[in-house]
Amino acid sequence: DLEEVEKAPAVKDLLHKSNTSAKISSQQDYQVLFLKKTPKVISLIKQWNPDIMLIGFKLLVGVPKEELLAVARRSLATNQAHYIVANDLTTIDDNQHLAYLVGKDDVVVAKTKKAIAELILERVTHD
Repeated sequence: DLEEVEKAPAVKDLLHKSNTSAKISSQQDYQVLFLKKTPKVISLIKQWNPDIMLIGFKLLVGVPKEELLAVARRSLATNQAHYIVANDLTTIDDNQHLAYLVGKDDVVVAKTKKAIAELILERVTHD
């Protein structure tokens, strides 16, 4: 049970540890870094300005195209975005940058960074 694990003294100490401003000892064989999760800014944009045209970006690694597009569509709906640029890190190299511009009613493919930028510009200026 996760609650029981979290109550264990050693785990509890780790979960509630905070960063200090003290110098990190070079004598220690291991260093532990604790990171605090922050809110996703994209989820706040429409609250701040409901009329803004919002374009999000979703980068995944090694997933099938169908999964990438499904995740992009969820992000589109969840964040009330106009478009999501979805890509997979495994399809990006020096010569290509495969991406899908996912809109409410369509998906358009771009194969280079320049093509992605031109596609976004075209959609932003004509929608």
